[in-house]
Amino acid sequence: MHRTAVAEAQQTLREHDIRWVQGHFVDLLGTLRSVSMPVQQYLADEIWEQGVGFDGSSVHGFSEVEQSDMVAIPDPETLQPLPWLYGGDRARVVMDVATVDTRQPFSGDPRHIARRSRQLVRDSGYDAVEMSPEFEFHVFPAHEPDDTIEPGRRRLDPAEMEGYFAPVPFDDREPFRNHLSEALEAADVPVKYHHHEGGTWQHEIEIHPLQDPVQAGDTAVYFKFLARALGAMQNLHVTFMPKPVTGDAGSGMHVHMELIRDNTSAFYDPDDDHHLSQEARYFIGGLLDHAPGLTAVTDPTVNSYKRLVPHYEAPIHVAWGSYNRSSLVRIPHHAGKQQTMDIEVRHPDASCNPYLAFAALVHAGMDGIHSKTEPGPAVDKNIYAMDGAALRQHGIARLPATLDEALEALQSDDVVREALGEHAYAAFLAIKQRECDAYAEHVTAWERDRYFNV
Repeated sequence: MHRTAVAEAQQTLREHDIRWVQGHFVDLLGTLRSVSMPVQQYLADEIWEQGVGFDGSSVHGFSEVEQSDMVAIPDPETLQPLPWLYGGDRARVVMDVATVDTRQPFSGDPRHIARRSRQLVRDSGYDAVEMSPEFEFHVFPAHEPDDTIEPGRRRLDPAEMEGYFAPVPFDDREPFRNHLSEALEAADVPVKYHHHEGGTWQHEIEIHPLQDPVQAGDTAVYFKFLARALGAMQNLHVTFMPKPVTGDAGSGMHVHMELIRDNTSAFYDPDDDHHLSQEARYFIGGLLDHAPGLTAVTDPTVNSYKRLVPHYEAPIHVAWGSYNRSSLVRIPHHAGKQQTMDIEVRHPDASCNPYLAFAALVHAGMDGIHSKTEPGPAVDKNIYAMDGAALRQHGIARLPATLDEALEALQSDDVVREALGEHAYAAFLAIKQRECDAYAEHVTAWERDRYFNV
């Protein structure tokens, strides 16, 4: 236990008159789990050392019923008051999951998995890997019937407005995004900007770089919690489902990454045509090389692959390019300015467990550096418009088109498997294979409409 951090957390609890503390952690799928306790228990020292026990067999991917006891230990450095929630007397703290007998980190705890990827970066001679996720999501009015999310009844016509950067009054959720962004800023989450996205009910909030995969994972979990809670308080449904509306844009979670050494970008080279260092090229090479297996972790639902289709600016091919929004890895237009250089990975979506996704991306990129994997030449053409011959000429492969295909690729990728660790890998694979089986036998309304009279 870091006694200074605990003392500072306890002082914060007193200063803000906190009465209840929510302990937060996520299961293997990234679903938030929460336990609320009176503040008096956090003003004492025992919980910071011993944690709180829970039934691990009731949490996706953690343990079996015969070995179900686990503990969640709060991290004092993550304590955050929640002044906007139910009178302002709550706070939230992130918890690490540990074994009940030794209080050592549980190997399947997603936050521990992200911490291992952070250590990989440090062991490889770098100070940090900064990460900045872009959060896209949809906001629907809770009081309207479900059929309003079909294309026939839109409060904003994408064909006329194209949705992207729509102004008030067409963008009637701008006040909600302002409120959400202000709450994020109050929690020291550095908001870059927000805007209406290309979809009818779609929105985006971007944040400035975070210092490592653990902080990025903590922030992603908090972002989703905050957006849903504030939405519910305003009678709004907030969803991070990748493709909630047929024929409209899907929501991704692009991730910007940059390796830092000696307080400077290890990805920047002023003499390169793209301002990319050799390390950056190898890192991109690793991301492309492991892209099929990565996709099972970064896009882990059957719905994810309804977003990864042509013409919606979601990547479907394994390639990289400058400014190219049809590529899997993109060099943003601002990269290279002020001697910084981040790369943008465009296939993840927010249905993923962010700790697992960020860890897997880091392991893939670092493997590219260790193995000196060249990414090949940049592709600056519209990849969607390429026919089969052009794709073969450029050596461009396709991403998995279904979760089934992605899981097959995952089973052949030792680097992504190592990123997850054996427990999380086996549990994740089993859960997702059951999900695929359930989807395969489900009959949809589309099928009945199309095939009922065959």
